[in-house]
Amino acid sequence: PIAKRDMAAKIAARTEGRSHRILTKKVESAFARSALKSTKANQFSNLVKQKTRALTKAFNLSKKRGFKSLEKTSKKLDVNIPRFGRLEPGSRWDANMATRVSASEGRALGFPPKEISKDMKAFYQKGLPKAKLKKHRATLSKIYAKPKSWKQRPKLIATYRARAKSELKAAKLDRSIYRDTTIQKQTGVTKKGKPTWTTVWTQPKREFKKWNKE
Repeated sequence: PIAKRDMAAKIAARTEGRSHRILTKKVESAFARSALKSTKANQFSNLVKQKTRALTKAFNLSKKRGFKSLEKTSKKLDVNIPRFGRLEPGSRWDANMATRVSASEGRALGFPPKEISKDMKAFYQKGLPKAKLKKHRATLSKIYAKPKSWKQRPKLIATYRARAKSELKAAKLDRSIYRDTTIQKQTGVTKKGKPTWTTVWTQPKREFKKWNKE
């Protein structure tokens, strides 16, 4: 079976290569003829873009022809070919590729999500000390804007000041841990002049191994 599979792959590769050479030659000759006739200033740049798109289409068409040839030859030689379908994000699969479970099937079976969705990430971000501190400060700004004659004003100010103070300690602790376990690189500046940073290194997590005591 391995020899037959290799034979089918070689035939498909020849078909794909021959198709790619023919289609590329057609695109190049058409581009040369059009370039000689071009008279406008921007026409040549447009022709280059058209040529790039045509070469991309030729490459994809050659791949399809090669795969069709592989399917046809494998049927004639009675051999199986490996198939790799596109999986939806969050799918699970094994080496066999036959018992794979899609993300929708995993939800129906009650499996935990493999990839956290954007909604879940936003939900977890709301619970961080930094987000809570920002929320309490915004509430304090609204309370300060109220008239001083309001009876509940001093009580609410004291309450939200205490909450913001407690979240500030936790936020500073998170920031120190983040700075100690990562390396940041400045990538640019915002419109307001503030620098933007990206994480280039993160400290790897320790692996805890279980030792069997004799």
